[in-house]
Amino acid sequence: MNDELQQQLDSLARDECYRVDAVLKNGQLERTERVFFVGQNGSEQGPYIRKYFDCEAGLGGAYRRILDAQRQGARFLHLPRVFDCYSVGEQDAVVMECVPGKTLADVVYECDPSVELAKRLFPEVCDAICELHERFDPPLIHRDIKPSNFMVEGNAVFVIDLGIARTFDADATTDTKHFGTRAYAPPEQFGYGQTDERSDVYALGMLLFYLLCEETPEVNHIAQVLATHNVPSALRDVVLQAVSFDPADRFQSVKALARAFDSSIAVVQQPSDAIACGDP
Repeated sequence: MNDELQQQLDSLARDECYRVDAVLKNGQLERTERVFFVGQNGSEQGPYIRKYFDCEAGLGGAYRRILDAQRQGARFLHLPRVFDCYSVGEQDAVVMECVPGKTLADVVYECDPSVELAKRLFPEVCDAICELHERFDPPLIHRDIKPSNFMVEGNAVFVIDLGIARTFDADATTDTKHFGTRAYAPPEQFGYGQTDERSDVYALGMLLFYLLCEETPEVNHIAQVLATHNVPSALRDVVLQAVSFDPADRFQSVKALARAFDSSIAVVQQPSDAIACGDP
């Protein structure tokens, strides 16, 4: 038996060890399931998340890089643990940790948007994306940052759904595939250039807007909506710089965005009113 056939049989055996508990997403290029691993004695472990990707779509490669890093001893605070990557026929599969908690979208809905909510969660969101940018060389660019792709448990935040994440290519001029959620994705993701760390900065700016306003971003109305929601000017400036059309005008890294956010929060929360009114 040749090695290729043996590898296919091994992959099929691994794939059949899981019981599908629920189908969470079923699209043309990607299928997401909640599964349980079933042992030979019938005992179950889980739940886990299993994703299938069309092999020719070029999706899901980030999971292999995360798995390789974890096998070499890397530990991540904000990324799900990946347990297995394999191919079955014309599909690539990944099995990973089922992250507990609620989506960021659910948390904003339950708590209502506010500066305080942004102060609690946005730094953790930035830290999650920093793990993709700074712990991998070359960086992983998420490309689908949006409220439903972060899980929140207490103050802990996990970034999920890395299906369209890509490895930055210093020699590329454009992305080979144009994906992403239009309201959050930067213009270069749809044909204006190659995505890099600043592309995720743009999407994080839109996510910060959502934390402050709970509205689907429309780039031409961002400033007006921020003012309507009485968002302090220091925070408005952070959002508007992050979502600049030209990547050169944005914060040049997620860390720079996070620092600007922290500084704006410090300005917003300065106890200056009493002094301004002339009180001793």
